Amino acid sequence: MITMSQTKSANYLFIVAVLKSMRDGAIITPAEYERAKRYYQKLTGSDLVIAD
Repeated sequence: MITMSQTKSANYLFIVAVLKSMRDGAIITPAEYERAKRYYQKLTGSDLVIAD
């Protein structure tokens, strides 16, 4: 059975992957990427730390 923590982490990882692709495609700036990453980490409640 998938726990709530695993679901939060999986959602956060998917969001970060989308943000990275937007950053790499110059759709968002690196500063916007960092801000969005912190925002979505708080929103999802994920306890993962992504090192870039």
